Amino acid sequence: MLFGLDFQVMIFQPGAVRGGEWWRVLTHPFVHVTWYHLLLDASAFFLLYNGLLESRIIRRLAYVLAGAAGSLLLSWLTAPAIATNGLCGLSGIAHGLMAVSAVEMMGSQSPRSPEWRIGAFTFALVVGKAAYEATTGHIFFDFLYFGMVGDPVAVSHAGGIVGGLLAMLLLSTFGRSRNENPPAQRQSALASSAVLEDATPQHNREDHPAPLLAACRHSPFGR
Repeated sequence: MLFGLDFQVMIFQPGAVRGGEWWRVLTHPFVHVTWYHLLLDASAFFLLYNGLLESRIIRRLAYVLAGAAGSLLLSWLTAPAIATNGLCGLSGIAHGLMAVSAVEMMGSQSPRSPEWRIGAFTFALVVGKAAYEATTGHIFFDFLYFGMVGDPVAVSHAGGIVGGLLAMLLLSTFGRSRNENPPAQRQSALASSAVLEDATPQHNREDHPAPLLAACRHSPFGR
């Protein structure tokens, strides 16, 4: 719309996607009905994204993509209205980032700290808001929209939260499994050291310890 393009061709609509317009799956979060819609979504998104404690860009992007996927899938499955009105905007992703940020705050603080309580309150607030919207079909605080955001899909916010938290859980589980299992390089170094030790005669080990010490210093496992 800002560049003279018809934004309707970028909104997600199931029938159009089934007809071959697959790009709508990727472009719909960037489309907004009015400047006010863009202001609300973009400001929330950037504030929440910049506030994430996670510093790794890959994980940050995973939260964003998972929030977008969850918002889209849940809306597609449970909101028939998107067949005619379509789906667009960043609000689903923003809700997912808010939930992730709250869990991060709780995970990095003591349960007795004020920060943990703030995180718990934020998590309860965003999840409760999304649950209310998903069950009633009405947007919380919709009076603040002034009729300038089109027809919001209420369940999309819950989908964004589910997607963001699921990504956080999977990445956390994957990270723990990697920490519990030694890397392949370390396992290889251990095996090589064992082979060398078995192949070295006993008198050589006692009379010439210096080469073995040097090998340990240069081994990745020795460090």
